[in-house]
Amino acid sequence: MIMNLLSRRSALAAVSALMLAACGGSNGGSTTGTPAIMKGDHVKGSESAPVTIIEYASPTCPACKYFHDDIMPELTEKYVVTGKVKFVFREYPIHEPDVPAYVLAMCAGEDKFFDVLGDLFANQVGVVTAAQNGTLKAALQTIGKRHGIETTAQFDACMENPDYRTALADKYQLAVEKWDINSTPTFIVNGEKHLFEGETRTAESFSRYIDRLLGEAAPAEAETAAPAEDTAPQPTEAADDAGVPETTDQP
Repeated sequence: MIMNLLSRRSALAAVSALMLAACGGSNGGSTTGTPAIMKGDHVKGSESAPVTIIEYASPTCPACKYFHDDIMPELTEKYVVTGKVKFVFREYPIHEPDVPAYVLAMCAGEDKFFDVLGDLFANQVGVVTAAQNGTLKAALQTIGKRHGIETTAQFDACMENPDYRTALADKYQLAVEKWDINSTPTFIVNGEKHLFEGETRTAESFSRYIDRLLGEAAPAEAETAAPAEDTAPQPTEAADDAGVPETTDQP
């Protein structure tokens, strides 16, 4: 399925309006305590974990890739696999290629969602370049073939399934109306919103924050250690172009 696309600012507004018109409001999440898990959330970790981290992210956001490459593996090892943290991923389409990319991941099946997401982050530069060159469909098809979406007919059926876009609309509406999300990544930790700064910007600072929530404060000497060099990209705001120019050939 091919469609003409507008500039980033206009396209985001158009996609947002289209998605919001497709469905009503969502009733999920909380401003206090542990947020509720919504139907369609992608979850890692124990249901009974005392800390819940919800991430809103975009597959074309460099800071989101940094979080998943450099921070999430350490948090997973220390907290998710040990039953201390439940990690919830929610899609937040912020650029033109994000909607078809997320539709691809959702269509692959829940058991493959994080695999496809990892593939999208690993090939972020290639996906963005394909969007620039008008070959995004071919790039996403290549990724899809690695995860069971092997034919053009299967790929097109994924892109044309309205259920996936309705699910994205639900999450987008909740993100904007409930949490006022306008940049990625953004985290909701036990009901408290955090931008990608301060405590959530490095594995060390995020770990200290989680330890405090768990009542497992680090020793004083560790708290006063020199902070690691900040090499993370800046978060991506909803109006940012992030290197994705106008395109004419998209799924």
